[in-house]
Amino acid sequence: MSKKKIIYIHLFVWLFAIFANLPYSGIKNGMHPQEAVTFVFAFLYLMLVFYLFYIFFVPKLLNNNNLTSFLFISFLLVLFMPFIGYMVLFFVKAIFAGTFTNFFHGYSLRMHMSGFYPVVTAAVFGSFFRVIINWVAIVNQKAELDKQKLAVELDLLKSKLNPHFLFNTLNNIDSLIRKDPEEASSALIRLSEIMRYLTYETESGTVTLEKEITYIRNFIELFRIRLKSPDDILFETKGDLCAEISPALFIPLIENAFKFARFGNEKPGLTLRISSDAGIVNFRISNYYNMNSSGFENNNSGYGLNNLRKRLEMAYPGRHRLNIEKGEQQFQVELIIDTHAN
Repeated sequence: MSKKKIIYIHLFVWLFAIFANLPYSGIKNGMHPQEAVTFVFAFLYLMLVFYLFYIFFVPKLLNNNNLTSFLFISFLLVLFMPFIGYMVLFFVKAIFAGTFTNFFHGYSLRMHMSGFYPVVTAAVFGSFFRVIINWVAIVNQKAELDKQKLAVELDLLKSKLNPHFLFNTLNNIDSLIRKDPEEASSALIRLSEIMRYLTYETESGTVTLEKEITYIRNFIELFRIRLKSPDDILFETKGDLCAEISPALFIPLIENAFKFARFGNEKPGLTLRISSDAGIVNFRISNYYNMNSSGFENNNSGYGLNNLRKRLEMAYPGRHRLNIEKGEQQFQVELIIDTHAN
């Protein structure tokens, strides 16, 4: 609910309350203005009580699950506020009378107790109204998050396997069939495992890091077919691989590294290390690149990385860190994820 709508609701409620209470205010044509001023001050006072609970006590105490403090402070406030209210009314009366003599005349315990009902009503309505507004905000936020999650999941489905990677892999396998049928068969099996992983494993919310690494290893081995030397790529894993992680999370970073990597004299041209320790997953990838290439800078905010950032925010809010740096010769990417749930 927008702030503008909330303001309109406040205005409507207070205008309704004012007009609903006019017949009981004692205000009539030709009567002393003191009646009107008293009525206005009484309403302002009740508005003060209302907004003390709406703006301060509910957000600061009740929303922070501090129910005991909220009830205790509310009790003391409601016990004390009728006295303040009557002091305001006595002050208005003294102003119109032109004297403060016998300022407290007429004040009694019975009068004090009679002030509880309007004060409690204002406090209850202020608290209730804030709780309702918070509930509507939470429902709207959840609906928006669900929409974003659906959009991200749709993006993930669309980008499960890069078409260029698939086409290139199939072309490479086709070339291998004549030269090395055994290697071609092995490549087809790897491609089949990738397709199976993307089709079935990614349907669940998380997979083990071991399964994700197997998927990455197959991905890398299919890419190696294009390279002349196996030393061009270094892939290392370390630590406990039982941690649960969102599936196909690292592929956009790996695809970017392969896309802009320069495989030449430097060995290895691309380095990938994944480690896991006590649920903290550390992903690091670096690659040499052509000095005159600006493609990665343009791609840095592109579709794949934008989708990755959305997934990280949804799956690991406040529990991840993504650093992308362009050095003089290498791109370096580090992604650290705390897989422990809050």
